[in-house]
Parts: sequence; C-alpha cells; structure tokens
Amino acid sequence: MAYLFILIIYFILMFLVGIFFGKKNRSEGDYFLAKDKLPPAVIGFSFSATQMSGSTYMGAIGTRRTTGIPYVPCGVSSASAPWFCYILVGDRIRRLNARVECLTMAEVFEKRFGKLAGLIAAIIMLICSIPSVTSQFQAAGGAFETILGIPYLTALLIFGGIVVVYTIVGGMFAVAWTDLVQGALMIGGFLILAPLTVWKAGGFSNIFHSYAAFNPAGASFASGGKPLIWMISGFLVWGFFQIGGQPAAVTRFLSTTNDKTMKRALFYSVLFQCFIYLSGSIIALGSVILIPTIEKADMIIPTLCMEYLHPLVGGTVIAAALGAMMSTVDSIILMCSSLFVVNILGKGFGVKDQKKLSFWGKAIVVIVGALGMLIAIDPPDSILWIITTGFSIMASAFTFPLLAALWWPRSTNAGGVAGMAGGAAAAVFWYVLSYIQNGSLSNFAGGWWPAIVGSIVSLVLVVAVSLLTAPSSDETLELFYGEAAVND
Repeated sequence: MAYLFILIIYFILMFLVGIFFGKKNRSEGDYFLAKDKLPPAVIGFSFSATQMSGSTYMGAIGTRRTTGIPYVPCGVSSASAPWFCYILVGDRIRRLNARVECLTMAEVFEKRFGKLAGLIAAIIMLICSIPSVTSQFQAAGGAFETILGIPYLTALLIFGGIVVVYTIVGGMFAVAWTDLVQGALMIGGFLILAPLTVWKAGGFSNIFHSYAAFNPAGASFASGGKPLIWMISGFLVWGFFQIGGQPAAVTRFLSTTNDKTMKRALFYSVLFQCFIYLSGSIIALGSVILIPTIEKADMIIPTLCMEYLHPLVGGTVIAAALGAMMSTVDSIILMCSSLFVVNILGKGFGVKDQKKLSFWGKAIVVIVGALGMLIAIDPPDSILWIITTGFSIMASAFTFPLLAALWWPRSTNAGGVAGMAGGAAAAVFWYVLSYIQNGSLSNFAGGWWPAIVGSIVSLVLVVAVSLLTAPSSDETLELFYGEAAVND
C-alpha cells in the first residue's frame, strides 16, 4: 500500500507540473522548445534524463549483471556523451539557432542539405523513436507488475496514459522541468541503493570475488565473455555516437542561444551522468550476492527495493526509476510531434492552419504513445537492446551527416542525403544479418555493433558523394560557416 500511495502522489505532482507550465506556452516555439526560457540546471538535467531513460535504471543494470565487466565501458562512455555532443555539435547548433530559428533537428538538416534531407531525417527519427518509447513502457509495466502486482497490460495503459496526457498539456516547459525533478529523484534513488548494495554485499572486494564466481566469462575484459571488437564498438556507440543516436536529447541545444547557459548545463549533465553510471555498475555487480537468482535481470531495482528497503524509501526509489522512463518518453514523443507538425505537415505539405497543426501535434503524441504500448505488449527482447535498435539506426543515419553539416563546407545536399539513407539502410541490414545468424538483437555479426557498420557506410557516402557533386550555395555556406567559407 505504501508503494501505491507514493506512486499516486508522484503522478499527481507530475500532472500539476504539466498544468502549471502548460500555461506558460505562448507559441509553437514555446510548446516544442521553450527557447531561452529554461535555466542551465533544467537544460542539463533534461539532456541527461532524456538520454538515460529506463534503460539506465533497469535495462542497463540487468545487462551489466548478465554481461559483466565487458559492458562497463559502455556506461563510462555514456557519461562522456554530453561532452561529445556539446563540443562537436552543441555550440555550432546554438550559434546557428541564434541566426535562424530551428524547432527540430530535421530543420538543421533541411537548412544545410535541402528539403529532401529534412524530410528523410524527420521520417527516420519518427520510425526509430518507436523502439525507445516501447522499451520505456516495457520497463514501467514490469516495475508496476513486480512492485504492485498489477497485471502487465493494465500497468502499460496506466503509465502510458499518464505520460501522454501530461506531455500534451505541458509541452517542453513541463517536459524539461519534470526532467529536473525526475533527475533529482534518480540521484536520490542511487544515493540510497548503491551504498546499501556495497554494505549488504560485504564490500567491494567481496562483490568482485563473488561476481567472478557467478559469471567467470564476464569477470574481466580478457575473460572471453565478449570479443574485443564488441567492447570497443559499445564504448564508441554509447559515447561518441550519441551525437546522432539521440536527436531528442541533442534538440536541447536548440533551447538556448546563450553560451554561458549551455556551458553550465553541460557541467550539470556530465556530473549527473558520471554519478548515475558509476552507481549503476556497483548495483549491477553487487546484485549477484543480494539476489542470486532472478527471472528477469531487468527487474533488479524493483526486486532490491522490495527485499531490502522500507516501503516508503523503496517507493521513492521506484518513483525515481519511473521518472527516468517518463523523462525519455515525454521528450521523444514531443520530438515526434514537432517533427510531424514542423517538417512533414508544415514543410512537406505546406499546411499553415495553426488549428490543424495544433490538433495534429497533440494527435501524434497519442499515436506514438499508443504504438509504443502496442509493441510493448509482447516485446522482442530486453529493455536495453530494444532501445539500442532505434538508437543504432539513428546513429548510423545522422552522426557523420550532422558533423559534415556543421564542420565541412564541401559537404553537399546529395552527400548529406546519401549519408543519411545509406547509413540507416546499412544498420538495418546488419541487424537483419545478425538476427538471422544469432536469433538475437544483442549478438551482432562479427562482434560489430550495427551503429558502427552503418556509420562507416554513412561516412564513406557523405565524403564520396559530396566530392562528386556541386558545392552548396553561397547563402547556405555563409549561414553555417560565415563569409570565410564562401570566399575559400
């Protein structure tokens, strides 16, 4: 009953936040971005909370338990993702947005590589966002089922309905501010669970010795649990390739034109993620002592809460886990709404009627949420690997075209389009090949993650096609790089 009480209070608070901040929306830009109206801590926590999600709180912890030390570099590199994103794309996107307003990442591609590129980017983002939404609903449904005994399907409908409604009501103001609250809850949850795990498990030395006995193949980098190329690929994917794989998070760089605000947001984000990923690794490895057997590794956090915490404390930790899931879902479905309204209806079909755009913006929130819930009824794999599927395709499609758009004046419209389409197709091909070979979304052909294969193909196409086609217009070059690029 205590768990139910805390979760009800939590969801009521989220609704109140949505209603309060929904009143601050004065325009389409406010609803989708809240541009220059969010403080640094809110932007930083929103970036991280969007990136981390239920996969961090549940899926990644379960994967660390089953995979062991070879997966730890993935968490380490994830903590560096805000730094990569800011240094390589964030500051340039911020400066671009100060000169010409962009509401979505697809608009950045459109302004650099043309209308077709913007449309392709919007379609890829829309399709590939569904797996991330699905995985969050899967995680939430499992948590509700484990803690409250609510049937999985009922839990999906409750959680999905709450997230969809408060996103519709509040827009980006509500999403960003609830991300701050949910991020604080995530920190609080791990501040409780990580020290408790170390204490109950008998200290760090006992944790590592016990884990080596539990999973010898995952006890070290050299123990043979995973090929070296798998570990290197995972390290790159969850760090550097967040640039292209997480457009919902990178969109936060469009929310301010102030450099100091963005740098302070970066500080909050990196600090937050370092703590979360370190704590998650401790909990994952220590769980083999506290929970020797568990049917679903993704349910480590709910199970630890039930067995080792007072219900009031455990309820707060579970609220933190649900907060991680909500932070990702609300950001993704809001991004999908903006992509459909701005890039597909507005730019693609020339719809100008604000009432129609507003209606479809809210309708897409409902449609994406419903699709995510539908697939989550019988998901094909664990939480982390479902997220990884959509992430890998977007990383393949967008990482190098985005870097070329912002840093390489010689890149052309045809090169950008070829890089996006070819990268996405190569990642899908590698997933299909790997599934045929291994029957899993997590065992990749040759140990190469699809995001690495797709990104290599994308890079080759961007460079080769750009060098074979006519340069971009002087107007575009000046917009992105200044007069120096035009005169070169």
